Amino acid sequence: MMNKIVIGKDFKIDEKDDCLSISLNKENKFLNVYEIRVKILKDTDLVVHCLNEEDIKYDIYINVLEGVHANIYELKTDGDYKFQYKYYLEKDSVLNVEKVFDVKTNKEMSIINLNGENAKINYNLKTISKDFEKYNFLVYHNAKKTVSNIINNGVNILNGQLEFNVSSFVTKGTIGCDISQNNRIINLTNNTCMIKPNLFIDENDVVANHSALIGTFSFDDIFYLMSRGIEKKEAESLLLKGFLLKNINYYAEDLKKIISKYWR
Repeated sequence: MMNKIVIGKDFKIDEKDDCLSISLNKENKFLNVYEIRVKILKDTDLVVHCLNEEDIKYDIYINVLEGVHANIYELKTDGDYKFQYKYYLEKDSVLNVEKVFDVKTNKEMSIINLNGENAKINYNLKTISKDFEKYNFLVYHNAKKTVSNIINNGVNILNGQLEFNVSSFVTKGTIGCDISQNNRIINLTNNTCMIKPNLFIDENDVVANHSALIGTFSFDDIFYLMSRGIEKKEAESLLLKGFLLKNINYYAEDLKKIISKYWR
């Protein structure tokens, strides 16, 4: 069994082991902002499920201790969300983050601090945007030989406006870092979507790359499937499933159900 946090009308923590500690505090009673602090002490998995009909605001602090390998799986449904995440990874730690979103609106800031040598984060976000969603990332490589793989994939439909802003930082002398940004939006509307990838690198001994693509599926892909007897709508559905389900593990079945709501 996995450790689990449920964020909704009732906040619930279900800890299955002694591998982490979780606390909840009311950070600002006037602005109705809550604070969650998670300290990951040993190798473990954590499931975060956000389901809410109301506007909620959370600051979430996640500290991964030295040598710890952890997985965090997060599902957001319904609701209007304003979340800020702060990740702190110590020496030789590895954090894999998998997020699947089907929300009303979402504004999210993720600040990632790779503070210890050989710290690594793999971040994988999938979202279907129907209204306004904006995601900001600040990734700080504060130690040598740190690795960040940031993957953001979104499909924009209905009244959606989707934006990814990703900035990665390496200072002089922080050698051996590996930085990767991969952002793609499939825009099925005439609405504006935006990707802003930034690499602020002040050191030569690093590997840094980014990709940013906004558009629809290529005519060749659609034509190939249609030439095999598949109707256009079904061909688009198959391509969307392949795009959104790639590299999703824990929430694959939930994501399939979400996709089926919009592409039957």
